[in-house]
Amino acid sequence: MNEQIRFIKVRGAAMEVWEMGEGAPVVILTGMNSPIWEWHPVVQALSRNHRVILFHRPGLGKSEIGDHTRRTGAIAEELNELLPLLGIHEPIMLIGHSYGGLCAQHFARWYPSKIKALLLVDSTSVNLHRLDDLDLPVMDADNDAAWLETCLSYSEKTREELKVVIPPGWDPGLPTPLLEKLSDFQLNPLMYAAMHSEVTWWKEDAWIIKNGPRFPVIPLVVIARDKKSIIRQEDGLPEWEKRIFEALWEKLMYEQTRLMDGSRFIVAEGSGHAVHLDRPDVVVEAFHHLTKKVQENEGAGGSCPIH
Repeated sequence: MNEQIRFIKVRGAAMEVWEMGEGAPVVILTGMNSPIWEWHPVVQALSRNHRVILFHRPGLGKSEIGDHTRRTGAIAEELNELLPLLGIHEPIMLIGHSYGGLCAQHFARWYPSKIKALLLVDSTSVNLHRLDDLDLPVMDADNDAAWLETCLSYSEKTREELKVVIPPGWDPGLPTPLLEKLSDFQLNPLMYAAMHSEVTWWKEDAWIIKNGPRFPVIPLVVIARDKKSIIRQEDGLPEWEKRIFEALWEKLMYEQTRLMDGSRFIVAEGSGHAVHLDRPDVVVEAFHHLTKKVQENEGAGGSCPIH
């Protein structure tokens, strides 16, 4: 199975790109503070019949951060510039997780001719500001301001200093070489500088996306995490707060299906936010469903709703 890691200069900065497989192109946009290597189980499955492409956004992994503010629009532009550099001149299948899902929605609206299907995996909603309206005293302490303070502090530390303040990551069951990459990923000060910019702008970006060009007529599937699984977690948060938060989160996920008539909504049972690690089978099955709908559309010579 063809696999390669290479560095391609996009908008003046080298970008770390991971590719596996051959065939029609599939691009996966990862979440905030999420390494591309986490997607290994999904990539292995999809690359049997597709060319799967992931990249670390500027500042993440070994990608240079460049001189640009980190916003969803910048990421959409970078993807648009990256595709022809990879020899891709046809519409892509696009998968977006968490913040990467918000970026995927930006790309779909601004570059509709470049995309033929979209899979949103527990994606950040364009209405994420509604979560701020909940009165949740304990959870509200972990707000954007707290994130920004932490990101700024971490961005000013060295790798050795970050080793002291960042606990070892959990073992998602990936091959040992990838586990080593995951550990190293968290110790990059530039990533926290990039996150600081992403968090600073994500609500304004969400408003821009929501009020931007119309969503294209393409097959769409939305996967949401299992709120029951989140509520059961022993994380020190009050259960009543988690119930309120997760009810609204699931509602926001479901509302994303309104982007396209006939889109499919799936709850990944037993999964937390990292659906691609907790239930990679759900992601793969949803992708195969989208592939089938794309083939039907191409056979019919146009677009049609999915069911």
